[in-house]
Amino acid sequence: MKMTTFQIVFTAMFVIFIGLGVLSFSLYTANNNNIGSVVVWGTADQGKMVNFLNALNQQDRSFQAVSYVQKSESTYTNEVINAMASGIGPDIILISQDQIGIFADKINTIPYNIVPQSSFVSSYVDEARLFLTSQGTLAFPFLIDPLVMYWNRDIFQTAGIAQPPQYWNDVVTQAQKLSLLDPAKNLKRSAIALGGWNNVDHAKEILSMLFIQAGDLLVVRDNSTDLLRSVFGANSPGATENPASSALQFYTEFGNPSKTDYSWNRALPRSQEAFTGGTLAMYLGFASEYADISTRNPNLRFGVATVPQIQSNTTYVTYGALTGLAIPRTSQNQQGALAIAQKMTNQTGIGLAFPIFGGAPVRLDLSVDTTGNAAYATFYQSALIARGWLDPNPTETDDIFSTMVNDVISNKSQAGPAVQDAAHELQTLAPGILQ
Repeated sequence: MKMTTFQIVFTAMFVIFIGLGVLSFSLYTANNNNIGSVVVWGTADQGKMVNFLNALNQQDRSFQAVSYVQKSESTYTNEVINAMASGIGPDIILISQDQIGIFADKINTIPYNIVPQSSFVSSYVDEARLFLTSQGTLAFPFLIDPLVMYWNRDIFQTAGIAQPPQYWNDVVTQAQKLSLLDPAKNLKRSAIALGGWNNVDHAKEILSMLFIQAGDLLVVRDNSTDLLRSVFGANSPGATENPASSALQFYTEFGNPSKTDYSWNRALPRSQEAFTGGTLAMYLGFASEYADISTRNPNLRFGVATVPQIQSNTTYVTYGALTGLAIPRTSQNQQGALAIAQKMTNQTGIGLAFPIFGGAPVRLDLSVDTTGNAAYATFYQSALIARGWLDPNPTETDDIFSTMVNDVISNKSQAGPAVQDAAHELQTLAPGILQ
């Protein structure tokens, strides 16, 4: 079919508009000393960010004109979009990997002639590749916060178990010893907080990790078009069962009173509260929670381990909360923003950032001595195996996931049909289906 003159002109204008996000940096070099004022927005803690910027300012006076504004997580996305629309938005925004789908057409792509792909890949943890497109990177990797397993030493020793589980089948076996039920089958002590939703901290991230470990990548970026495509719920070639269904079935079994590994229900407190209160043996939480857990209960004897894995897998995986620095197309100081973003994420910047914000270093070329702290060694190792996915709409996918879990727990649906229903919903958000 031949294109009309209007279609040709419209298509050309669209390509030019998209290209502006890449080309706006093409003549700029990061050595420009005229940085000017740079305003950064994000949901990271104000005090921590100020401490970080002050530390950078001690070494680089260009940070004197850099300011930070903390925004509420619940309103952040709308505030940024509205500010961009009004032309008074920030110069740099903090975005997570699950916000890429929302902001991709509103931020500049940093072209590979400024940040070579080979340099990016060799400098940052593998999960950071979620920021890469065919044209460049959408953000500079800033923070990586891997999911780890906190375990109560006293509960384990009382149950006669010396070490935390390495594999998920070990979790099933140990749960029968670690959970404690009264004669009425009420949980007095829980092995692990799985099998629920509203009172399981990071339930979506935990379930995402199980899906990825099982071999379901949920949503991927098409290499030729850069569009997000849903692959959730698809059978792997030669597989005898659907990986996502298997992962969902495993997750929900811990909330089933008829199972021997029954460990959790909706009447219990939130999982981190249960762990710090000494009634939960294993807690799946982020590395950045380490200090908070220690502070909330100084008498709690706990250890940190990498999350359990599928024993038959040769590649280990955990979930990572990845945060990057992106430059809005509406920034009034794009060159200054680029220079500051690069400095915040170079070796010096990341070396100052991760001890302040928690988690682990997002850079691979940063030397970190973990010999004196077993927990930090686990955080560092977990960051190397951290993975994530490109969430097209975090709010809507949270509803999709919660419905999927609750339908199985309430016996409204089996795992297989629940996954297929969720897959259909996810396809409406990322409609470029891979067959």
